[in-house]
Amino acid sequence: HRSDGSDAGRDARPEVIIAHHDTVVQPNDHVIVFVPGKRMVRKVEKLFQVSATFLF
Repeated sequence: HRSDGSDAGRDARPEVIIAHHDTVVQPNDHVIVFVPGKRMVRKVEKLFQVSATFLF
């Protein structure tokens, strides 16, 4: 559970992992994020954006 009220779990078959501060999303993982309201959606989307330096 994050301080902003959102919560995330990582589906890494065959197990489900509840995310913590040190959880790393791996290639082919499926992430489900629950947010307390629509105004939090933009903040969560930013968490998953690729940075401009990702390819370098």
